[in-house]
Amino acid sequence: MMYALGNEPIFPSGFDYKSYYFYTSIEHNGDIFEFLRKNNTIAVKQGDCVTVFHDISELKYFVAKNIFSLPYIIKDDFQKLVDLSLFYQLFFVGQDRRNPSNIVNSGYYNKQDFANMLYALSGCLTLTESIEKLKLLRSELKACKSNIEVLSKRLTFYREHPEIASAVSRTADRENMEKERQEYQSLNEAISAMLKKRARLTNRKIKLESLISELNSLNTQLKTGEILCQDCGSSNITYVSGDLSFELTNDLVRKNVMRSISDSITLYATEITELQQRINQKQDELNQKIQKTPVPISNMLIYSETIRTYSEDEKRLSELHDKQDALEAEIEVEQTLQDSNSQTQSKVKASILASMNSFYKLVDPDGTQVFKDFFSTKSMTFSGSEEQEYYFSRTLAIFWHLKHAFPIIMDCFRKGELSTKKENIMIAEYQKTGVQVILSSTLKDEEYSSGTKYYDIDGVNAINYESNPNSHILQSIYCEQFMRLVDSFGIVY
Repeated sequence: MMYALGNEPIFPSGFDYKSYYFYTSIEHNGDIFEFLRKNNTIAVKQGDCVTVFHDISELKYFVAKNIFSLPYIIKDDFQKLVDLSLFYQLFFVGQDRRNPSNIVNSGYYNKQDFANMLYALSGCLTLTESIEKLKLLRSELKACKSNIEVLSKRLTFYREHPEIASAVSRTADRENMEKERQEYQSLNEAISAMLKKRARLTNRKIKLESLISELNSLNTQLKTGEILCQDCGSSNITYVSGDLSFELTNDLVRKNVMRSISDSITLYATEITELQQRINQKQDELNQKIQKTPVPISNMLIYSETIRTYSEDEKRLSELHDKQDALEAEIEVEQTLQDSNSQTQSKVKASILASMNSFYKLVDPDGTQVFKDFFSTKSMTFSGSEEQEYYFSRTLAIFWHLKHAFPIIMDCFRKGELSTKKENIMIAEYQKTGVQVILSSTLKDEEYSSGTKYYDIDGVNAINYESNPNSHILQSIYCEQFMRLVDSFGIVY
């Protein structure tokens, strides 16, 4: 279910998930969205409108724009929209690859990114603009103070030696030169990487624009005549997108394919524009640095500067002092905002941890664990059902802090031989959320034989998969119905 929605694969190692279709339908704010995924290609259908995505990164922008918003975090010094695989971990805990000391499928993302996502959703994450603004203000203040120092010395010099003026030449020492070289290299590498990515995106956009032109030409030909395959004589024309194929002789399917490609072109154009802005920012930063850096010694000329009048320097010094006061005031405001965010983050963390420990003690009064972070340490040992109690406590603590509207999904929620008493407490707490809660569990033989497990709990819709063969949740009698769902996307298989 979550894999179809764009989550990272967490299937058992022996399962060839790349060869199968996965379907999920969700309702959000009264709208129905259907997802069909095969490998890394995902089609999303709303009514008769089908949009195709070739990777999960494209899907998240569609989701953020059309279904539900996603937060931004700072990653690798850039402001980044979080991936769906990280976002889903707020309310979804799978059966496999659990790791209380880190996020599931840690790699590009880590547990600090998860914490930053919580802070962003709580409105207290300091974003790139504020960080860069404070750096720029401090740089301006440093330059302003330096100019004040120079002018002050010159005014003193005027008073002591009004008849003499000489120019001062300066060179960078070896340490400063190496620092400058490293900064130039870092900026050039960042610009080069973004230029390569822009070229790739532009190439994809051009190919899709060419494809739109070809499909428009095909549309004209279909209206004026019939197109047949020269080899087999078939009139069926198929468009292959990643791992999905679409029948183009179907007018509705062809329109959906063309609209989907147009959406992808728009998406690439947006990404190219955003990337260009980042390139311009880095290029401006590089140009400013070049202008401020002294020329190499080999090109430096000894020069003399005509001394300006004493009154002019006095006026300039007064203006610099005013600028210094303004910059210091602005820095204080910006720093106060960042300090406030930092303090709020501490409060958010303390609140969630207090809630986590409260839920843990509720379900396990004799438990000895004390949660001091959103994740455990690698040395922390969970025995019996404590790992399940940790995920239960964290998931509910986050829910009550954010009060989000997403369903809580806990796969294998009795993992670790959870006792019936603890299980009943958890179910009661899940019911208090008021949102949809999906729990899965494997029953013991005696629980099957009693025939009443979960069925007599008010508000619980129990579904028994005992009759299904292992690894075959979709029974053969439902294959035809499932393939009709696939057909509704215009898929050829």
